[in-house]
Amino acid sequence: MMCRGPKHRHGWYVAAIAVALNAALTPSTRAAQNHDRHVYVTVLDAGGAPVGGLTADHFAIREGGRDRPVLRVEPLRTPMHVAILVDSSIGNGMPIESFRAAIDGFIVRLAAFNHVAVYAFGNRASQVAPYSQDAALLRGAMVGMFSSTAGGSYLIDAIDLAARDLKPLESPRPVVVAISSEAADASRKTAGAVIKQLIAGTVAFHAVSLASATGSGTASTINRDIPSSSQRLGEGDRERTRALQEGTSVTGGSLQRVTSVAALGPALDRIARDLEGSYDVTFTRDGSDAMKDLQVGIMVDGVTLRATPAPKR
Repeated sequence: MMCRGPKHRHGWYVAAIAVALNAALTPSTRAAQNHDRHVYVTVLDAGGAPVGGLTADHFAIREGGRDRPVLRVEPLRTPMHVAILVDSSIGNGMPIESFRAAIDGFIVRLAAFNHVAVYAFGNRASQVAPYSQDAALLRGAMVGMFSSTAGGSYLIDAIDLAARDLKPLESPRPVVVAISSEAADASRKTAGAVIKQLIAGTVAFHAVSLASATGSGTASTINRDIPSSSQRLGEGDRERTRALQEGTSVTGGSLQRVTSVAALGPALDRIARDLEGSYDVTFTRDGSDAMKDLQVGIMVDGVTLRATPAPKR
């Protein structure tokens, strides 16, 4: 899940993947008997567009110090469960209708083929719409979500809640997408704890961070729930930054920073495009024990490689 490179090995660009998560999974009888495993891979060109037309000849898998045969590579068509986390603390000074319109378009696009849930994390983290393919229901959940007065931001708690809600669903492709301001975080959970939870659940984490610097349509909030001493120390900022940077990196996700609401729609479109343009890489391995030291290699120059191990099937 974590790209460390790309590293160059015998002409291959290689991404190392965090797979400690598999030890936390309880394999079913079917999974224990099936030695074929899957990894979801996104390959982006220098311009950030998904690279199409790749085959098994382009990929290599190494796990546990051994090369693993790549059986097949196919466009990834597995339906997702996507938790969309929305920072509802950014109502003050924000063009809310434009903000909602960008998220509405993202919901409509995803719900056509996937199950989507909506969460808010201003003042507290909560699910405001359960998993559904009903775009009208999901969009309606955002009505009244934003207050006129900015409150606290609880991004890390929202990631924790979404990850816990995904676990019993046993989704074949769990995804969390967070749309956040740059307010310091007041969550009770730590970034490290939720990152481990994302890894354990094979959840791909993507995020768009709306900068609070300058310009029309930017977020500007001060978290009143964090003591002034902690705000000066930047503890909330550090936890939020770690959750966004490390959390997206180790799970094969992405992090985009935008400076206006006008840029939010294109950023969400890029996430949807990447999710829709990924590959299902199937390889085989000996035994049903937990994977370790998994690497994905690709024989294509100048690309960005993201990878997320699939839950056991």
